[in-house]
Amino acid sequence: MPVTFSNTERKKLLKYLYKGRANAIGAKKLATAMGYPIGGNQVKLRTLIKECIEHDKDLIGAATGKPAGFFLISSLNELEEYLDSLENRTRSDNTRRTALLTSWNKSKKNHTRRSILRIR
Repeated sequence: MPVTFSNTERKKLLKYLYKGRANAIGAKKLATAMGYPIGGNQVKLRTLIKECIEHDKDLIGAATGKPAGFFLISSLNELEEYLDSLENRTRSDNTRRTALLTSWNKSKKNHTRRSILRIR
């Protein structure tokens, strides 16, 4: 992954994140604090978070329940819950991908060369 944010921006993000799932900060509030756009899906903020996880190895989790938002993972349980969430999303996305692939190949003469992904 290419680095697109400065070290200063990545460190600034960490100042706004709190330890623990119970202290999650919502995406709009976090984007506002960072001076980023709050419309849509906060793409710039989410890209920064992804970069911090992949480049800096920061342990940043996200939650959809109350409180919804981002947080610094502070325990093995929080890590495993977030990994479960990511795995469930991956399975769901793959189910939708498989349905699209299958529908196309059954209804069109020009089949795609893509194959069905097997995800446990």
